[in-house]
Amino acid sequence: MKNQIRIHNPCSENWENMQDFPSGKFCEKCYKCVVDFTEKTDAQINEILQATNGKEICGRISKRTLSLAATGIILITNLTFIQAQTQNNPGVVTEQKTTDITKVSGKLIFKRTNKAISNAEVFFICKSKYIKTITDENGNFNLEIPNELIKRKNVLYFDFDKLNNETYRNPDRKVPNTINTDVYENTSIIFSKKEKIIEKEFQIESQHRYLEIGAVVVTSESPSPDYYYFNGKNISEKKFDKVKKENPNYQYFFFKDKEAEIISGKGYLNSLQLLYSN
Repeated sequence: MKNQIRIHNPCSENWENMQDFPSGKFCEKCYKCVVDFTEKTDAQINEILQATNGKEICGRISKRTLSLAATGIILITNLTFIQAQTQNNPGVVTEQKTTDITKVSGKLIFKRTNKAISNAEVFFICKSKYIKTITDENGNFNLEIPNELIKRKNVLYFDFDKLNNETYRNPDRKVPNTINTDVYENTSIIFSKKEKIIEKEFQIESQHRYLEIGAVVVTSESPSPDYYYFNGKNISEKKFDKVKKENPNYQYFFFKDKEAEIISGKGYLNSLQLLYSN
């Protein structure tokens, strides 16, 4: 029986337009390295694939590379290939699987200085899981979200805690204040299922922009309940606190108001706390 070669989701980007990279090229659209397999030996190809440990990589291939795959020398189930490299080879038949994802991309800018914010954490958050990426040196980010997770309303969350902590620990800086600071405000963005967020610029405020000296804040006890979820499962506050304390490396989020209602799918709640082991 003849082996069938399938290339899932072949990329339409032009190889020649990509930036040179030590192992091949760098794709600015998805911020990934594209490995050039066309001149590599069987052993080199196998070594690269083994090193990925099952993770997806992008690669440029030739008809020879596919022939090696057909004879069982390499595994291609974890590869996304450059489509342009197969178009001139009529002997190669490819199958493109419909991509069931929503792409979200943008750029984070600090409003006060108009400078890009690099190394910031960007999260798509739902009750059962989250998807995370990091902004690059130019403040750009790119997320691929399975459509099964996209609801009528969704939450995108920009978390600057790690960056802010680095600023606080820097002994050469003055204490941050509202006039001279690069301490950023964690920010939530609510977007609808029909809304397209592609290369959108987000301006981030300073963390302490609402500080008022001598202000009096009046609060009242809210009758609305608090909800606690661990890996998407509703648990008691006591159990939640115990798991959180015993596992300080677990990912934790706290939300109130509209964001809490959207993520939980419940109305009229006081707060939502989420904990994830993955």
